Amino acid sequence: MADRTPRPGPVDRSVLTLPPYTHRAERVWHDPSFNDILKCINCPRDAYDAGGQRNPRVLVLIRDAGFLGVERIGNMRLDHFLITSLVERWRPETHTFHLPFGEVGISLQDVAILLGLSIDGMPLSGPTANTNAAWIHMCTELAGFTPHESDLERGVEIKCRAITCTPIRPESTEEEVTQHARVVVWQLLGGLLFPNTSGDKIRLYFLEILNGDLADARRWSWGSAVLGFLYHYLCKGSKWNARQIGGCLHLLQLWAWERLPMLRPQLLRPINLGHLPYGCSLYGPPIHWVISLKTSEINPGFGLPRLCSFFAIMRRGITPIGFVDTSLPFRESRNPLSKVHAITLLAPALAQLP
Repeated sequence: MADRTPRPGPVDRSVLTLPPYTHRAERVWHDPSFNDILKCINCPRDAYDAGGQRNPRVLVLIRDAGFLGVERIGNMRLDHFLITSLVERWRPETHTFHLPFGEVGISLQDVAILLGLSIDGMPLSGPTANTNAAWIHMCTELAGFTPHESDLERGVEIKCRAITCTPIRPESTEEEVTQHARVVVWQLLGGLLFPNTSGDKIRLYFLEILNGDLADARRWSWGSAVLGFLYHYLCKGSKWNARQIGGCLHLLQLWAWERLPMLRPQLLRPINLGHLPYGCSLYGPPIHWVISLKTSEINPGFGLPRLCSFFAIMRRGITPIGFVDTSLPFRESRNPLSKVHAITLLAPALAQLP
């Protein structure tokens, strides 16, 4: 019988170079009473979630910009227990999750498939040196609203409550529709893909990138930036005294549901997609957990103890991907990943867990 004795770290501890008592997992191991849950930070949900009531003209522009899949997950509820347990397995030295059978991590392909974001293109880098007056003018011209100077923070951020969308009516002009769509994409970027731990501010920098035709946003490698930003906050969240975590936690949770099937939420009723691919709606966002979210529940009582039990008995299995959705980002290359294999993590005898 396989040895399932819990261990506080990898078999070869030479890969761990952090000083002692700096990682959250060590605190868990040495202090049995420690059960703090990380606070998962995002901007207020109403900043980027329209509850499925987005105007079709706006959706077309969001799709052209490459963010329709992200727009569809705005209503997803985060499982703080799951995210906390994953952070405890994260090691900043290797940027991977250390599980009983080895290391696993989130790949760029995961980002492309789960969020539908481009992983090729120009990097998101470079300083901005705009004054508050310049930012206010940019908000007026590109977003259709004029913030007060007190709504700007340090010349790099803006308060979420200060951002407003131009109302869309049947007689709205193309410029008004574009401004509305630009604000939605800006809020998705700052509030869902790149949220910091402030919880109520987003970067002005993203609005500057969205200047011009929204379709030009596809030129940027959003996927690699989102993954790097998440890595940054996973490293910060794994510290001994961390109490909250930012970054694209929706990506982390979707990845866990895909790669750790025993942690997926339970469906409450069957889903009939008809001829549509996974979770598609309207223009076919490439996220097949979206519909599952609306017909399932995340049980807060699941808690850390049971999650830790799952992690302790995981084993690795390899299953071929037999289907490639043509709506995924790599469709433009016309080179489907037909021979790619996915690593699936399995837990035997789940029914006998306490």
